[in-house]
Amino acid sequence: MVKEQEKQQSTEQQTASIHGKLFSGSVFMLLTRLIVKGIGLVSSIILARLLVPEDFGLVAIATAVFAFIELFGAFGLETALIQRQTKCEKDYNTAWTFKVGFGLFTALVLLAIAPLVAEFYNDPRLTEVIWVIALTAFLGGLSNIGVVDFQTNLDFRRELKFQVVPKLLSFCVTVTLAFTLQNYWALVFGMLASQAIRLIASYVMHPYRPQFSLASVGALFSFSKWLLLNNVLFYVNTRLTELVLGRILSPAAVGVFSIGNEIASMPTTEMAAPINRASFPVYSKFKENLRELKRAYKNTVALSSGISVPAAVGIYAVCPLFVEVVLGEAWMAAVPLMQWIALGSVLMGLSTNIAYVFMALGKPYFSFIISLLRALAFLPLLLLWADEYGLPGVGKAFFITSGVMFLASQISIMWLLRLSVMDILMPMVRPLLGSLVLVIAVEWILTFSLPAFLALLAAIVAGMLSYALASWLLWLLFGKPEGIEKVVADKYFSSSSQ
Repeated sequence: MVKEQEKQQSTEQQTASIHGKLFSGSVFMLLTRLIVKGIGLVSSIILARLLVPEDFGLVAIATAVFAFIELFGAFGLETALIQRQTKCEKDYNTAWTFKVGFGLFTALVLLAIAPLVAEFYNDPRLTEVIWVIALTAFLGGLSNIGVVDFQTNLDFRRELKFQVVPKLLSFCVTVTLAFTLQNYWALVFGMLASQAIRLIASYVMHPYRPQFSLASVGALFSFSKWLLLNNVLFYVNTRLTELVLGRILSPAAVGVFSIGNEIASMPTTEMAAPINRASFPVYSKFKENLRELKRAYKNTVALSSGISVPAAVGIYAVCPLFVEVVLGEAWMAAVPLMQWIALGSVLMGLSTNIAYVFMALGKPYFSFIISLLRALAFLPLLLLWADEYGLPGVGKAFFITSGVMFLASQISIMWLLRLSVMDILMPMVRPLLGSLVLVIAVEWILTFSLPAFLALLAAIVAGMLSYALASWLLWLLFGKPEGIEKVVADKYFSSSSQ
């Protein structure tokens, strides 16, 4: 009897430890991503001031072609390694062998098709740009597979270092090139330098030295085949836009879309995404325990939505002023596009974590079905509205199809985890109400006649403070549930009161 109690107590302690790592890991991953994206955003702003939209558009078309070729090897082998509870050296070696092989394949294909792409878009500059990107693809395939252990072992401090240091170094290289070259080659050579730095860092920071092997092909690919299909649909829903716009509109329009989309989708790609990555290994550990998995999922949604939703709404509210002050008059065409994408990011931020539950449970085909629904809605809208309405039509298509994905995701997770409607809605209510207060505060600030820079600064500060206050009051009103407020309270106020 005593042994059973001790065993139960030990299990409960392990469970609590894993939940604790979920929150601390989420914070570290969010911090990592914010630093990385902050560096990238500063880089993009500097480059936007030095270069023209056409430069960004040219590189965006080339990278979209690269991403299309990459699809055929997007097996998600790193994800498969994280999902497996037990793995051996053969698994790592097999994953690395495929990375190297496909990196070489991608490079050769890009070298071959570069002249054809240039002819299709009637822009001979694309040939040499794609040739340099081919070298980038090859270097990416050589990177050390061992760094996946940082996520598997919830070692988010080392993950932070691995993400931030190469980004900081590549930022310095790219900005220096932009000041020196003053054209699109700064972006291209910056990408090459970034990949080379990441390659070196992967071997410096992890002792594992992979070898060529195909011993675990069957075990890894039984899971990865669904990730491949899902990645194809992810491409249709994201990167295909740049290829379509390059053909229908112009490289300049692609450049405006590239920068506008990068900034407006930040709440999903840079704020929700790191929390999602931190939650995946935790979900994998709880895949045999439905009660704890439900708890971990609801806590993650509360944390993620508390950050991504107000960020998306904030971008929507200050967008016209932000573009005018930060990017400049040459980029004002991005405003309606960015506002639609920001609204779509609200819905995406509330639903993207669900895919990681599907993967943890070994059911990635759920994500495939949902992505298929979105692609079937997005592609015809993109082709129709891009031609008829230009960039605002693209943003509207993103918003509508984000709604389709949101509904399909919520229905699926309710069925899979046996969640009630209230289980789904409760983590979302406070961020949405707090964001409404944020919009009111920003609109009030904008009624004053202030210089553009001061108005932007005041609007951002007012939005952040009003959301923080409203969120805190709502958290108290709702009985102090799990969420970003509880993390802050436990971290700072509980320790200070002791």
